Amino acid sequence: MTIRKPQQTNQLMIIIVYGADWCEDTRRSLRHLRRLGVAHRYVNIDEDREALHRAMALNGGNRRTPTIDLGLGGPPLVEPDNDALTGALVELDMLSPDDASGRLEVQNVGDLERVLRTTAGAAVWLAGSRGPRPARWPARLAGAGLVLSGVVGWCPVYHVAGTSSIDGPGDRPDEADRARWLSPRRRVRSLEPARLRDQRAGLSAGGSAARAKASG
Repeated sequence: MTIRKPQQTNQLMIIIVYGADWCEDTRRSLRHLRRLGVAHRYVNIDEDREALHRAMALNGGNRRTPTIDLGLGGPPLVEPDNDALTGALVELDMLSPDDASGRLEVQNVGDLERVLRTTAGAAVWLAGSRGPRPARWPARLAGAGLVLSGVVGWCPVYHVAGTSSIDGPGDRPDEADRARWLSPRRRVRSLEPARLRDQRAGLSAGGSAARAKASG
């Protein structure tokens, strides 16, 4: 099953993320949409009872977070991983594979590693300033490089090596989707992953029926 695209390509689609502030998957999905630069609206179902009912109607009567309504009237994405979410956006022509890859490459240093790099770089700079004169400038340059990569979230060495610490323990440890610190940059796929297709196919019947009941 593929995602049904809108008949008019210029039709405005509003992505709504039904989730909860305490939910790690919700926070991860929201951060991924921000990194992709995709407009969306977040609704906290713990604070909005009507939104909770809408999310459950989309979900066949079940409460699961995040539930992401792509604005097409079809079944939602339920607890998608980042690859599945990106693949769905590309499938909808909201992003091209090249655009998605380019936006994801803007940052290749995870948030935790950014803090570590900034702290370590400042320490190296300070140590260099107090060290032997011949070692001061090399240490200062090394420290400045670490601080800069930590502040901007981009490492030229990672870029050349085609690797990243995004989505790993060096990003948000409690939301990591792998155990390794570094991982090769993922290729953005223009088609939905099989797991997502199966998920959407399984939800289509129940979600449509529940949605019709809720609207009635």
